[in-house]
Amino acid sequence: MAIYRNQKYFNYIKRYVDQQVDDKGNIPDFSPTSLDNFLPGYAIIFMYEQTHLEKYKIAAKIIRDGFVKFPRNFDGGFWHGDWAKHQMWVDGVFMGQMFLVRYGRIIGDSSYSFNEVTKQMKLIISHCLKPNGLLLHGWDESLKASWADKKTGLASEVWSEGLGWFAVLIADVFDFLPKTNPDYNYLLSTLRNLCAGLKNVQDPKTGMWCQVVDKPNLTDNWDETSGTGMFLYLIKKSIEKGYISKKEFNPVVNKAYSGIIKKANINSKGLVDIIDCSSIGIQDDYKMYISQPKEVNTFAGVISFILGTLSMEELYK
Repeated sequence: MAIYRNQKYFNYIKRYVDQQVDDKGNIPDFSPTSLDNFLPGYAIIFMYEQTHLEKYKIAAKIIRDGFVKFPRNFDGGFWHGDWAKHQMWVDGVFMGQMFLVRYGRIIGDSSYSFNEVTKQMKLIISHCLKPNGLLLHGWDESLKASWADKKTGLASEVWSEGLGWFAVLIADVFDFLPKTNPDYNYLLSTLRNLCAGLKNVQDPKTGMWCQVVDKPNLTDNWDETSGTGMFLYLIKKSIEKGYISKKEFNPVVNKAYSGIIKKANINSKGLVDIIDCSSIGIQDDYKMYISQPKEVNTFAGVISFILGTLSMEELYK
């Protein structure tokens, strides 16, 4: 039985996927040169799950096979892309592994898929985790990137949207990963520490999270919508799943929801604009992060707004 609840949304997804996948399951425009290019495969898996048409399974396998020769660091971590040599980005782990964990559950090859997913997640955690439970934006094995510390290879700051993508991954990974997986409890502990870390740096005035997440007290820092929506999604889902305390974290999500809905404005055409978003690459330092433009209706900003607000508004149906 189909799991979608509205035919027009299913038709929208099908139309998008069928623009990429031909009748034989080929994906002419797929190029495994960046982790960003793997994420649309998530929609292909959804179409196979709904229709069981062989062409979608073949297409998903093509994307899965893109990992075989994808460049890695010495420790096995995927590069963010062939243009970002030796660099692991916290948001890039979401782009690759969200596809792969769903592939393992729905299509097959679960042993490889689940082990690769947890390996990549553990690697970014081992490199980028701060004592406060949050993750820095990235790590460069070569130490050559302009943003990389010349001794550690680490980015200087915790960027809102980047950490937000990781938050969605760690919120959803347990929907697919079996409890028998040897890394299940480690990742669950990481989730709890991340939620606690976010609670501690939530902007007390607005309920949102800042562009540089763990420096909310700096006056030139600003509330960022993309990351806030994804953090709201993580914490709300973690409450509902019983991973964290409802009593402790309900005030966090209520404040975040109250803040983020103020970022939806009606424009002159009567349509909704999602403001104060930021979609960027890794920056050299704090000043460069907070000087980035406050964008409107970015892909991630709109999606994260929907994720976060829907997770709250489901309660009122």
